[in-house]
Formats: sequence, structure tokens, C-alpha cells
Amino acid sequence: MNIDFRKIFSDYFEEIISLIPNIITGILILITAIILGKVVYRVIAKTTQKRWQDNILSNFLAEVIKWTFYLFGVIMALSAVGFTGVASTIFAGAGVSAIVFGFAFKDIGENFLAGIILALRRPFEIGDIIEIQGNKGTVKDLDLRSTHLRGGGGKDIYIPNSSMIKNVLINYTKDGFLRMSFMIGIAPECDIDETRKLILDYLETNNTILKTPGHSVIVQELGQFTTNIQVLFWVDILASKNLPDNYMGHSIKSKAITDIKRILDDNNIEMPAQVVEHKMYRQNKLTIEQH
Repeated sequence: MNIDFRKIFSDYFEEIISLIPNIITGILILITAIILGKVVYRVIAKTTQKRWQDNILSNFLAEVIKWTFYLFGVIMALSAVGFTGVASTIFAGAGVSAIVFGFAFKDIGENFLAGIILALRRPFEIGDIIEIQGNKGTVKDLDLRSTHLRGGGGKDIYIPNSSMIKNVLINYTKDGFLRMSFMIGIAPECDIDETRKLILDYLETNNTILKTPGHSVIVQELGQFTTNIQVLFWVDILASKNLPDNYMGHSIKSKAITDIKRILDDNNIEMPAQVVEHKMYRQNKLTIEQH
């Protein structure tokens, strides 16, 4: 039995040539859908932000619509090429294939639903400072899969939306008030009342520290080498979206520590070092002479 490979390749090549116009049409449809999706994303994001004053919900809605355009673009492109059955299967999303895709993309679907819950329930806003599973940062964006945080040192952290729902989330800026504290150790011989008065006077004159809720200076414990005093005060973190615990020269906490240290030094309030006492004992040796 002779097989005419030339005829087989010729027929195959002609079939490919006949599909080129459909392939080009499909590519053009897909490119058009992507461009339209991006344009609609920007228009809807800007329009809804102005009307709703809600960055998270507007961005999430725009993201959903953008990916809807992408999906329809893929379906129309497949139909144009001639893969109508594949396009119908994707569009219908029913039967065994839906179950297979459901298991394959379980995490994607879970994060998508979690994103909807976050957008509607609103545990945080864009610009809020939050902490979850030890990750702390400023909320920059919420998309279909993850929440984008900007952490200390310029680190970008992307947390799956499902983790935001399942774990304990701390919002430092929900009402704008955040209590900050630090410890000061002074020498035992220094006057505690004078030290407290100096620190309280400074807290009263610092305009970046809130007067209400009030601040306090508490003697925490009397140690062997030092008297530990805790300084507590409140700040309005909404006035500055920077992370409060970042060590920056102009941060409120850093400036307070620096200023109070200088005030205590100027008033001879010392911060002692550990003193170690060494005792040396002379041991008398008894010399026994044998005669």
C-alpha cells in the first residue's frame, strides 16, 4: 500500500492557508477586546470613583468588567477561527468540564469571591494601614485575586483575598487614632516626678500628638539598675499615611524619642549602664614545713 505523503502535506497546507483569514480575524477580535477592556476599565474606574467616592469598589467593578471583555474576546476569537465547539463549551461552562475547571481553578474562584466580599464589606480603604499574618503595610489596591500592600522599606506585598477573609485582620487607621508607646530607663537615683513632668510638658507642646485621648507617663517597673518609665500617646495617623513604626527621621515616634532624650540629658536625668561589682577574696595559704 503506497501512501502519497505529498498529497497529504499538500492538503494539510491548503487547509492551513484557507484558515489564515479566520486566524487573522480571530487575532484582531482578541486584540480589540483587550484594548476595549483596558479602555472601559479606566473609564469605569474614574467615573465610579467620582460618583461613589469609593476606590476599592470602583476598582474591583472595573476589574470584573475588564476581564469579562477578555473572556468574550477569547470566545469570539475561537468562533472566528472555527473552534465553535470549544467556544460553546467555555461559554456554557456546564457539565463535566465545569466540574474539572472548578477543581482546577478552585483557588482563583475562592479569591475572586473573597474579593467581592472585601469590596462590599469594606474592612479597609485604599491608603489604610493594615496587618495580617505578620504582614503590615499600606493598602494600595484590591483586584480579582489579591490585595496589594506597600510595606516598610518599599516592599510590595500581595496577599490572596481568601487569606484576608480567613485570618485576623488588624486595621490601624479605621478611625484614624493610633496609640504609640516606648520605654525609657532612668537611673534609680533620678527623681521620678521630675522626669514625668518633663516628659508630660513635652507631650503637651508637641502639635503632632493628640491632646484627646490623653497621653500618660507610667512607671512600669523598678529594676536592679534602672527605673523603667513607659510613655504612651495618641496620634492621628490619617494626617500622614506613612507607616507609624517605620524608623524615619521625621516620623512622630522617632522625633518624640529624640526630643525627650535631649530634654532629659539637659536636665541631668541619666540613663545608666549596667554596673557589675567584682569582689576579690585573698586566700591565706598555710605553709607546712617539714623538719
